[in-house]
Amino acid sequence: MPSVRIFIAEDHAMLADALQMLINTQADMDCVGLANDGTRALAQVLALQPDVLLLDLGLPQLDGLAVMQALRTAHCPTRTLVVTARMDAASVRAALALGAAGYVPKNESSHELLQAIRRIAQGRRYVSNEIAALFIQEPAAPGPEAKLTHSEVVILKLVGEGLTSKEMGAKLGISEATARKHRENIRSKLGLRNSAEMAAYAIRAASANTAPGALQ
Repeated sequence: MPSVRIFIAEDHAMLADALQMLINTQADMDCVGLANDGTRALAQVLALQPDVLLLDLGLPQLDGLAVMQALRTAHCPTRTLVVTARMDAASVRAALALGAAGYVPKNESSHELLQAIRRIAQGRRYVSNEIAALFIQEPAAPGPEAKLTHSEVVILKLVGEGLTSKEMGAKLGISEATARKHRENIRSKLGLRNSAEMAAYAIRAASANTAPGALQ
């Protein structure tokens, strides 16, 4: 099985070197390049098209969100794992909206970081517990109304995979409007305020190998 090809975009040299060393100790991973600013990172990722980009949001010249926007516009297949010190909900929402496959803090353990990379390389998504805690608020007294139907469980799983309502409709043979309605019902039942909270919930459920809706 080919190694996961990883590119690191990080402006702190010591951290970039540490990440490169960690990755290169893994038999199933290979660091194919590094960049310490957003302009170089964008150019090299477009040229190399690695499997996974480890991206700091606070890059000079072109910040991480701008890099993600440019990669999205270019339809680059590389999946992005944000590794950053920015722990505010607005930054997480912005990154997820631009298609980030994962979001972890810079102080994440090596074990969790490697797990995140492997999940993302497999086409899955990942957010750390610390990030998920910014969004997920447990209902005070969950009752029968908090239980999801089978269709809602399927929709929530697809939310965690990053599909839009239109893509869900095409995949499941239902209308886009029906998919949107299921999403609205899920948010209501789980007490989630917006799409970013629902994405974080779905990703954490999948990361924990827990059935969506079972985190109540």
